[in-house]
Amino acid sequence: MAHQAHVLPWHTIADHFRFVYANKQSNGRTNLYPTFKPGQGKQLQQFAQDFATLINHASTQERRRYPEHLLPPTEDELFIPDTTAKHVAKTVASYKLPDNPSTRQDERAQVLKDEERKLRYWLLHLFEVLYHDYEYPTEIRECVELLKTLVVHGEVEPLLRLVSHPDINLAAIWSFPHIPLSNKCREFGWADVKNCTLMSYLCFNMFLVKPELWDPVARMYDYRRTSAYQKMLSHCTSTRWNDNYDVCTHPHRLFLGIEKGMIAMPSWSHLAKERMGMGPPSSFIDARYRSWYVPTAADVSYMLSVLRTKLPTELALSILEAADYIPKRQVPVPNDPLHADNAEELKKYMDSCWDILVRVDMLLKANGKWIDWEYEVTEVMFELWGVDPPRTSDGHREMSEVLTVHEWAKRTDCRKEGEVDGWRKMRRVFM
Repeated sequence: MAHQAHVLPWHTIADHFRFVYANKQSNGRTNLYPTFKPGQGKQLQQFAQDFATLINHASTQERRRYPEHLLPPTEDELFIPDTTAKHVAKTVASYKLPDNPSTRQDERAQVLKDEERKLRYWLLHLFEVLYHDYEYPTEIRECVELLKTLVVHGEVEPLLRLVSHPDINLAAIWSFPHIPLSNKCREFGWADVKNCTLMSYLCFNMFLVKPELWDPVARMYDYRRTSAYQKMLSHCTSTRWNDNYDVCTHPHRLFLGIEKGMIAMPSWSHLAKERMGMGPPSSFIDARYRSWYVPTAADVSYMLSVLRTKLPTELALSILEAADYIPKRQVPVPNDPLHADNAEELKKYMDSCWDILVRVDMLLKANGKWIDWEYEVTEVMFELWGVDPPRTSDGHREMSEVLTVHEWAKRTDCRKEGEVDGWRKMRRVFM
């Protein structure tokens, strides 16, 4: 069952899409395509509006779980408490000590420095980011990753205290650089947390109400061959810029069992976009990982029990830690997240995705900004299942065609006060 199916009309929007294998009108791309039924635009737009209403309500309810009035951190206070620092230490080590996966637990606990847990650190780097065009110091990148880490792990109260300070503006690192870049470049910022999570959430829920794509009894086709699934897989799990600042991918890689570097082509590369929906998802796996086994918690538990038959428990644990043999996959059946045996883990994952989106929304509102969720949902659905404009005789896309009735979305003006992405001048609405 789709997530929150009692309040979000997943079946209604799914009825407006049909599976087409190797669609000749889209250069042989396999995907779900809009059917252009009467009333399609109105119902799809209503879904986006319902989603926005629901998440706004959810973030309001979530905020009530915390004290109404939170004091901002004092100058020398460690406002990120020791318990939180310990909770996120492993994730922090993943981007600070990426070449040392076997770093001992006691060493990882010291990775988050005291200065990073103080107000001054955040004030400095939130202002500093405004003075760079496209090259950003490590300190700024690590500040952004720490913010992502706290959001992903649900450590929100320290952040709510942080944003109560009048000089803290998290929108400054929401998406940057703040100038147009070439297509070869990619934005940084903690908007990536929202981008990956929303795409995964919408993609999986759409497929869940299409049992003909995954149910062993009803299956006629395979959802994994669609460009939408492959785009989501690449976008949510591939390594960004060949660096280690990829905390936004951690929840999705853990669920799917995709280790760092397994996805060979990032979703923003031209070659990857051309190959989406043209073959099985295994074609996106780096050749070095084709036979790679990613362990689950059950696998680790079994291996520990085997080692304990001959070794003391402490030594057995040390061996597993040194070998980096830890749970890296949540679904018991690999490479098929919608498999019936994965249903329990999928539900937990969908709950987690929703919680992350709610936290992002709540935190931005607490900082005086807001997300236009209707716009965000529309954009992601268009990216996954939209129809590209036709090409002209010279191979270029005729952009004027985007505005015709042959497309399922059109662009309109949409600058809105207080929107975190208010710099955008255009948005799509369903037709």
